[in-house]
Amino acid sequence: MRRFWALFEGRARGANGTLGDRHSGRRQMAQRQRNDSTHIPSVRQDNSRPFLTQKALLNSLHAQQIFDRGYEMCANALFSLSVVLRFIGSEEQAQEVDALVDTQIDQTLEEIRKESLRLKEVAEGNGIETAIGYTSAKTIDVQITSPRSIKYLAIIREFDAMMTHLDALWLSCVITDSQYARGVYEWKRRILRLAGQIRQIATRAVLAARRKETASETVANASEGQVVEAENSPTDHTRVKLPEGE
Repeated sequence: MRRFWALFEGRARGANGTLGDRHSGRRQMAQRQRNDSTHIPSVRQDNSRPFLTQKALLNSLHAQQIFDRGYEMCANALFSLSVVLRFIGSEEQAQEVDALVDTQIDQTLEEIRKESLRLKEVAEGNGIETAIGYTSAKTIDVQITSPRSIKYLAIIREFDAMMTHLDALWLSCVITDSQYARGVYEWKRRILRLAGQIRQIATRAVLAARRKETASETVANASEGQVVEAENSPTDHTRVKLPEGE
């Protein structure tokens, strides 16, 4: 187990220790977010996977953007943790990584709910109705490919619900344009960052488990070779006995 986490942490340190050009990084960010899901080891889009389809109504543009940019990436990473990691690693390793991901998802979901409740109370305290409409709400069909992907979808839907309270406060002049923009930006960044962190965790965990598996196979092959060599080496029983006196 220590070897597994040493490989896991070593990969993390290597990733954090490399700095690219900041300007080119900004230009390539959007493209990387679209391609991130294809970089997860052992997750192939042409493999047949089970899924459930769930309809989700997203009212705000910001929730729609989070779904477009983060959901598929996060869902593929979560599938990798739930299925792929258990094929190439141990159940104990998978459960440790699962616990880490569950903590991050549950904490984010809980904090969004608390913020939504706080904004609702502020709106009610100012006599503001939060039942507002949206010009381009969308109902989307979401593929649920793992038990945890529905949790990330729940985060997006809770954020969308929170936006109704924030939009109501903004339209009623309770908060300024700057406060509104800052609040939206911070929450969108946090939710998308969570998807990126889960993808990184999945990638590093799968690679670490694969290295451990490869190292175990190398040791096993070396041991087998030593056994074969020992069996083929001459022993005292195979030596030719010479007649006495010669």
